[in-house]
Amino acid sequence: MGENDFTVKIKTLTPLWTGGVEGRPDRLHDTGIIGSMRWWYEAIVRGLGGYACDPTSDKGCKLTGKEKSDKERKKNMCPVCYLFGCGGWKRRFRLYIEDAPTTALHFRTSINMNKNWINQVFDGENKNIKNLKVFHGEITFKFMLEKNDMDYIRSQLIMLFSFIAKYGGLGAKLQHGFGQIQILEPKSVNDDTLINKGLEELSNKIQADEFYKGEKVNTPYNLGNFVCLDYDLQQSSLTKFMQERAHIGNHSKLQEKGYLPCAFDLRYKGSGNFGMRNWLENTKKWKHREINMLMGVSEKKGEKLTAKDRAASRICFGMPYKLGIDNYRLRIFGFTPPDILKPNDLKTLCEEYMHYAFSTDHYNLVCATLGSDIIKGLGGAQ
Repeated sequence: MGENDFTVKIKTLTPLWTGGVEGRPDRLHDTGIIGSMRWWYEAIVRGLGGYACDPTSDKGCKLTGKEKSDKERKKNMCPVCYLFGCGGWKRRFRLYIEDAPTTALHFRTSINMNKNWINQVFDGENKNIKNLKVFHGEITFKFMLEKNDMDYIRSQLIMLFSFIAKYGGLGAKLQHGFGQIQILEPKSVNDDTLINKGLEELSNKIQADEFYKGEKVNTPYNLGNFVCLDYDLQQSSLTKFMQERAHIGNHSKLQEKGYLPCAFDLRYKGSGNFGMRNWLENTKKWKHREINMLMGVSEKKGEKLTAKDRAASRICFGMPYKLGIDNYRLRIFGFTPPDILKPNDLKTLCEEYMHYAFSTDHYNLVCATLGSDIIKGLGGAQ
């Protein structure tokens, strides 16, 4: 491995999804991983007071070709495009994915009605996920860096991977529980000081006006709106999802207990008290508009939405993954729409829902982090 290279090896705690032909996970796409990294980096940049452009719009960063130095080029790019590239500027790294094992796709749901929805969401009109696979196991990411500004680029990538592992998820369909990861190598990547170091370096460059400063983008995806909650659940609180009749997908996964793909029930609607969206509508009596702003736009009976009208949930439930003999870890994370909630209100709302969905004897909040606390201390709050 050359001096410009470094490797990150991860273990997936829940499978990865990166899409592919017709949205199917035909292979682990580097573009999907890079797109996920960029999405997280945009939120971090905005939270630190920087500008992150929309690369898909006419206002996305683009160099003119008249810039005579990297300093002038940086002034015409947002911090995100400096790292991930834009028109006239090459991405500062190349990514190669090695050793990406697969496993059969499956889900668990406590009500039969959800099975049709899940089949449709993940396999469209075919409505049969039994032959689909996802990526699960130990995966190696090899980064090759451009020669200039290598120390800064390396610190940003390490910070980003560390942040994703500690607070979020990698890849697509995070709202369905995919993408929870643990970093195996280098072990130092798990050190919080590396998150702090990368954030401080980025913040210093933003405050020094090294990058382009555009108009503020109106989006909830800003670190200042971020909330992450990690819970420990007793296995007995998840028995509904371990029964054979709850399984959907390839039968080879019937005995899978390392992770329980039941996020659809926990976030949307399940039996008993499961289903945050259902709880907001029927117990909290939220308005449909406010529910859509937090949980994503969904169809009501008798209406059809176009792809443009649809919106992903701003809050994600991980798949509970096994920690010990009789307990699981569940992560809830997301970005609160500032028009309806403050981050601390979302934290309280999630805690109230967990109390409703699970008996207090069956779960324990082990870590609560607000993005605003990360910004204030360039660390975490527990």
